[in-house]
Amino acid sequence: MQFFDVVIIGAGPAGLKCAEKLGNSSLKVLLLEKNDEIGPKVCAGGLTGKGIEYLGLPPQLIEYSYNQVKLHVNNIASTLKSDTDFAFTIDRKKFGQWQLQKIKAFPNIEIRISSKATVVNKDFIVVGGEKIGFKYLVGADGSNSIVKTFLGLKSRRKIIGIQYIISTNKYQDFEIFFQPEYFSAWYAWIFPHRSYISVGCGADPKHVSPKKLKENFHQWLNDRQIDISKGKYEAFPMDADYNGIRFDNIFLIGDAAGLVSPFTGEGIYQALISGEETAKTILNPSYISDKMPAVIHKHKRHQQLINLMIKSGRLKSLFFATGQQLFKIPKYEKKAIELFG
Repeated sequence: MQFFDVVIIGAGPAGLKCAEKLGNSSLKVLLLEKNDEIGPKVCAGGLTGKGIEYLGLPPQLIEYSYNQVKLHVNNIASTLKSDTDFAFTIDRKKFGQWQLQKIKAFPNIEIRISSKATVVNKDFIVVGGEKIGFKYLVGADGSNSIVKTFLGLKSRRKIIGIQYIISTNKYQDFEIFFQPEYFSAWYAWIFPHRSYISVGCGADPKHVSPKKLKENFHQWLNDRQIDISKGKYEAFPMDADYNGIRFDNIFLIGDAAGLVSPFTGEGIYQALISGEETAKTILNPSYISDKMPAVIHKHKRHQQLINLMIKSGRLKSLFFATGQQLFKIPKYEKKAIELFG
């Protein structure tokens, strides 16, 4: 049986960041990816200013940057505007490949693609019939995490995202749409990329069933006369049920840890932070993170906001409309940008 100090399951943003921070250490690290390529992920490709600042992305990986976002509430449009850019779109495949290149040079990291873990135990996993032992296991394997399942953690709060990828340059604005009759407490979006747009929506299936969400989304697309005839349809679950990161010698990071925002659905920044902070903890068991508390606090704030909107029932439209009016006042506009970011 092969043995590694650290086994990371999943080579998304969280797993790659964790591996990067373990690079050039004395630890023997194995990074596993079930797909045959690292980089492509089903995602709208939106990123906040915090994520861009933290990453230090090269300019060529940023497709568009915005210092304003069009906010639509019940078909009434307004604008959230800042002095600095706070919303960005990136190509997820190029982003993943960029992360991958940063760790390829580290001699202590072994990367395996097309490698799916089928069994997880407290000190070993099984991949393709091969038993692999470890000192630490990091579950970076997304919302359907096998590591989370082994830990006996059931996700009580998942968000379903659906979108179309459409080749067009017709849309240039970063847009968010709140229409409670279609999306309950959640929203639809249009995120422009260099050669296409992501137009999608999301909601908690406990409040809007996947079937109903798809029906509502298609009606909304029809209302806005958005042609999806040549679009690529994608659906993806997002885990927003945070239950902790460390469980003895096993860690959960990113989407596997339920760190996706239950309000915005954004998860890249949280994935990066949790990946780095987990690596630091593995390298120094006495390390106390100064970044995770803020991530967890914001997650709780977003959940409280969603709970409030759900409880508002038929008053959701009034709730959103009131917020839209408040955001016209500079100090509240700034708070709204901070909330989304």
